[in-house]
Amino acid sequence: MNASIRVKYLWTRRLVILSLFLGGVAGCAPTGTPLVALATPSPLSISSPSPAAPAEATLPPGWETYASQGQCGYAISHPADMQMTSQGTYSGILGTSASESDGPVLNFVYISLIPEGFQGEAGEIYNHDPAATETLLKMQVGESKPLHDNLNAAQGFTYTRLPDTTLSDQSAQMYENSQPWEFPTGTKEIRYYLQGNGCTYLVGGYMDTLGSSQTRAMDEKLFDQIMTTFHLKP
Repeated sequence: MNASIRVKYLWTRRLVILSLFLGGVAGCAPTGTPLVALATPSPLSISSPSPAAPAEATLPPGWETYASQGQCGYAISHPADMQMTSQGTYSGILGTSASESDGPVLNFVYISLIPEGFQGEAGEIYNHDPAATETLLKMQVGESKPLHDNLNAAQGFTYTRLPDTTLSDQSAQMYENSQPWEFPTGTKEIRYYLQGNGCTYLVGGYMDTLGSSQTRAMDEKLFDQIMTTFHLKP
């Protein structure tokens, strides 16, 4: 089982469990669905940096740039040992490859594209639930809120809105989850919402806050460094 499958398996489990708490969320895989039925994500091709991408000279040695295509295009740079893999039509996962013996990939960057007027169901776009997104976007800076009322899972889905920041030279709403559901203690999620090209970009990542020495760990410093290279394509 490759790293991208394990990431998708972990997210599918989170969606299934959350759907049970909510009384069934449309779009989540039904309980009992065999793992072999999951579509295998295919690696996305890496193309040359677009004009909107940062100049190669500004990148750390050995970094590469991935540039997507289409209406919601973007470019992002990353260490050479990370790769972008598809998570369906609208999402990609940027993480370090691993063998089966290494266990699940727990630190990674995700980029989800939400086209204007999107009418899909929860789970169709990675980490996007229309009702949850609406709740987050209406929160005030400094406000914390669980995305559902079940006390057993509320902590794992509680987000705090941080002060707005700049991403890709424009304002982005920023959120923090200090203990994401089903991730190890010491994992933190940061996510951003910004708009452009007729799309909403949901960009975020799960990072290690305990100084792990594992080669596949991504700390907040590296995550922030990767985020500075994220640019929307004109």
